[in-house]
Amino acid sequence: MDAAWSNAHADFMSSLSDSEIDSLMELSKQVSLKKRDLLFEAGDPSRTAFIVAEGCIKLYQLSPSGKEIILWFSFPGEVFGVAELLQGAEREIFAEANVDSKVYCISQKNFLDFLRTHPEAAMRAIGILSARVRTLGSTLVDLATDDVETRLARFLLRYGAIKTYRPCGNALADDEICVNIPFTHQDIANLIGASRQTVTSTLAGLRRRGAISNIDRHIHIVEPKQLRRLLDPAGL
Repeated sequence: MDAAWSNAHADFMSSLSDSEIDSLMELSKQVSLKKRDLLFEAGDPSRTAFIVAEGCIKLYQLSPSGKEIILWFSFPGEVFGVAELLQGAEREIFAEANVDSKVYCISQKNFLDFLRTHPEAAMRAIGILSARVRTLGSTLVDLATDDVETRLARFLLRYGAIKTYRPCGNALADDEICVNIPFTHQDIANLIGASRQTVTSTLAGLRRRGAISNIDRHIHIVEPKQLRRLLDPAGL
């Protein structure tokens, strides 16, 4: 499943040839967003596809009670907002800048024309969207079967593997992994289906055991084997 998760977070832009990138940039415009700016919300018409140029975009839904349920974080090079675009349906989710960000905006017509005239790029986009569907399905299974500590361990290891966000400026030991993404405890809780208090106490427990540490307001996985053991007790 980790391979599907990596494919779901694939950098679409870096997979394109120079000529494909030039063609796509001619069709796009760049928009700057401040932290917490909404790019679109549920109910908006879906007229635009987006690619993250800088920063991080949070994709989420709201429950009937108003609780935020995070579905995805998109990082530089990742395409999003495409599913409803292809169907011509209204937006079903919200897209918000998790940090100051920049995105490329491509109109529905221009994006579909680009895919028609660049079939290899279209196949890459389809592969990314298919991997996201598989990953979200796996996440539902995790929510139903895993405890919070296991879900948190999986979250840390997966997001520690993201390479398109800013690299850590601190020296890392051989096995050490940095989750250099500005997640709040509430963000993590909303993504893994737990309360903020439970996430905070579970992270504290992992720190006491020496599995993780906090450096410059982000998380370092000091002992990845401890977290991997939670995911596969029989394998280690």
